[in-house]
Amino acid sequence: MPKDQRLYVTYPIDMHRHPKLSRLSVEARWAFVEMNGEARIADNDGRFSAEDAEFLWPVRLLEELATSHPARPLVMRDTDTGEYLIREYAEHQQTRAEREALSAKRAEAGRKGGKSRASGKQMLSPSEQPQAESESESESEDLTDYLQSQSNLSRATDSTDSEAIARSTERTAAAFGITSLAAIQDVIEKHTGRRLDGRGAFAVARWLLGKAKGEPKVPQRYVIRAVSLSPAEVQKHIDEAVLP
Repeated sequence: MPKDQRLYVTYPIDMHRHPKLSRLSVEARWAFVEMNGEARIADNDGRFSAEDAEFLWPVRLLEELATSHPARPLVMRDTDTGEYLIREYAEHQQTRAEREALSAKRAEAGRKGGKSRASGKQMLSPSEQPQAESESESESEDLTDYLQSQSNLSRATDSTDSEAIARSTERTAAAFGITSLAAIQDVIEKHTGRRLDGRGAFAVARWLLGKAKGEPKVPQRYVIRAVSLSPAEVQKHIDEAVLP
């Protein structure tokens, strides 16, 4: 099966029992779940500008989260910038810096592994080559059959989940002025050679919009132009943050 390219966040299994959450309204609890998801999509380490946060969630829910505890609330408000911060985000979720460090380690390990395999190769004698090739082909066929069977078993569930996620992502993207994720997926693939799913394309779009000096009048057009003008920068971001 292909690698699952969806983004994930982590929650403790007893999260629903925590008094900071259990005392809140159901709407506020769900807003907190959404905030963690949006933070991962935007790759913002749990930091939202006031404009973004108050556009996505009612102020009354943000205030409820910010007063969930007198000293250690779930969400804090930066008095200097007005930003909303998910408190202790880095203790529960992987940060951008951590992902970049992990990507660097994997790249280095890959380089070392490649050198090791290259230096450790042994030549087979002519009499050994046909047997080795036959065994390799047989193992490859067995693996292909196994993967195909696993894919058939989970295809229906995966398809249903993917459709629900795609619809949810499109609705969220529309709130940010992204009218066609498919068009953004296509322009990203054209200029960077990376084919992303809808959530990945939206993550790139949010990143680019966050880098804009002002608020783009037509976000969809701005993102497409930004990808075409800075393909190397976009590709680097995808490799380090979207597809770690």
